[in-house]
Amino acid sequence: IKNQALINKLEEMRKHRIRRAEEILEKINYELARQGKPDLTNKDLEEIQNSVDGAFGRPHIANYMVNKGIVKTRQEAFDTYLVKCNVPKLPLSLPEASELVKNAGGKLLLAHPNHPRGTSLIKFTTDIYEQQKIIKECMMQYIDGIECWHSEHDKATSESYFSFAKKMDMMVSGGSDCHQDPIRIGETDVPLSVATQFGIEINGKSNG
Repeated sequence: IKNQALINKLEEMRKHRIRRAEEILEKINYELARQGKPDLTNKDLEEIQNSVDGAFGRPHIANYMVNKGIVKTRQEAFDTYLVKCNVPKLPLSLPEASELVKNAGGKLLLAHPNHPRGTSLIKFTTDIYEQQKIIKECMMQYIDGIECWHSEHDKATSESYFSFAKKMDMMVSGGSDCHQDPIRIGETDVPLSVATQFGIEINGKSNG
């Protein structure tokens, strides 16, 4: 956690997220003006920032728009404003991310490779075996493992990716992908054996 290169990159990304939020609000204000609705001000931005616990993202803006009465639900905020008014995040290539994490003593795992609505390999192909071919041919030198169990992975996906990871001698992980409300922690079943990869004792046993 004291690796300076990683600290610098994380700080750069945090600053970019704030600039990104400012640009998103500018775009939202354009849409609000077209609808004859009041602008979101710098004070609104400050209040949104004060609500952030972690990385500043669009869900925080959506929550604020609901509380402000601009929209009725967070989904409406995305459908009406945030998708149209999006601004790209700071680009970070896989080779750069891998170098940063590994030089800091960490492990890099590919998150939700078959997430139907999120950032995943499904953007390239819906065929799981084709996804795994992409991992094998283009990503293996940069990653240490794969998130097999995920709140948006069905049973067939989880089983296929677990089998692939074991075949490739890779680490495995899983989780609910809970970034914000609603709280979804604990909704996804992940085998207890996953914890032993990180030296966590299960029933008094550990492979750490």
